[in-house]
Amino acid sequence: MENLTGDNWLDGYMNAVLKEIHATLAPGPNLDKINRSVAKDLTAAINALAGKTTRVELLEWFRHQFSLSSTNAMYGPHNPFKDRKVEDGFWAFDYGVSNLLISPKPSVTCPKGGKGCKDAWYGFIKYFENKYHKQGSAMVKARYRIAAEHGIPDDDIGRLEVTMIIGVLTNTVPAGFWMVFYIWTNPEILAQLREEVGKVVVERTDADGTPLRVLSMVDLKNSCPLLNGAFSETLRMRTCGISSRVVTQDIVINKEYLLKQGSVVELPNHVTHSEPELWGPTVDQFLPRRFVKGMNADLKQPKGAYRPFGSGASLCAGRHQTTSQLVSALVLLVMGFEFKPVQGDWKYPGSHGHTVAAAMDSPDHDIQVEITPRKGYENVRWLLQAEPIA
Repeated sequence: MENLTGDNWLDGYMNAVLKEIHATLAPGPNLDKINRSVAKDLTAAINALAGKTTRVELLEWFRHQFSLSSTNAMYGPHNPFKDRKVEDGFWAFDYGVSNLLISPKPSVTCPKGGKGCKDAWYGFIKYFENKYHKQGSAMVKARYRIAAEHGIPDDDIGRLEVTMIIGVLTNTVPAGFWMVFYIWTNPEILAQLREEVGKVVVERTDADGTPLRVLSMVDLKNSCPLLNGAFSETLRMRTCGISSRVVTQDIVINKEYLLKQGSVVELPNHVTHSEPELWGPTVDQFLPRRFVKGMNADLKQPKGAYRPFGSGASLCAGRHQTTSQLVSALVLLVMGFEFKPVQGDWKYPGSHGHTVAAAMDSPDHDIQVEITPRKGYENVRWLLQAEPIA
């Protein structure tokens, strides 16, 4: 434990590695490299849907595709998640993590989660023992270096890395599910998004004569405000994370509430994101234009109330990569495909924060959907790239 925290926490592994995670995932060459890898894998996943009708469980589809695209970018050619046993093990661990934290005997009280955790551990222990991290991202290299400097052996580094995946995947996957749900249950918004994104699609022909449509992550960020608003509004509607703050000195808030030094203040996102006094009477409506300047004059815009990625010391280090991945996946699906629930109409599946580590609601149950190419796009091939289109 001393290796992890240090004598005064600031000198320990936890603080040092947190700084490196923020540095290596900040906008710049390291993030660009990750985005290029994610773009390549997302393009392949989307093009696999072309020319046919595909029936999938929506959450499960995002779970597998995001598992691979995210971890390939992080861990490189020897990504442990390429072994389906490791991927499935992680998700069993993720589902059972709340029980595992309080369980005296996981093999009895949470057998699937306990076994899944061991399966995931095994994959990452072998990864670091074989020095495969040398071909991974700058973030993975930095995490390994700092752990080694603090005397943490390879097997424990592998175990620690499994907890890192919680930050990479646990909230990104359900966010993808909810974006599709909200946009396809609002046909007018879907049409508006297609019109907006259509202006930045570049039409080309591939080497084999197949129609090619090219999109740039840069254009999606800079030229598609409604698209980014749809992403932000999805997070507002469904984030369930809690930011914690330790009170460093006695203070009275609003001349009414005394907060004593040493106490802990919890800031639940769901409360600030769903409060009518902050957001107005439309608080329960999915309105992407809420986040678009020039389209939201009639909507309340409370300062400081939108906190899906936390803030301050607990600000999410991966927010830039997560945003790029989710917006890019959404736009490829919006532009190229139609989604239809197998059971008929879209119905709200219920939601819950499935573990203590979750900052995004998961649906109470998955939705089986049929994915078909849009009319006129049946044989189109898509290309997503991280750089501007030349």
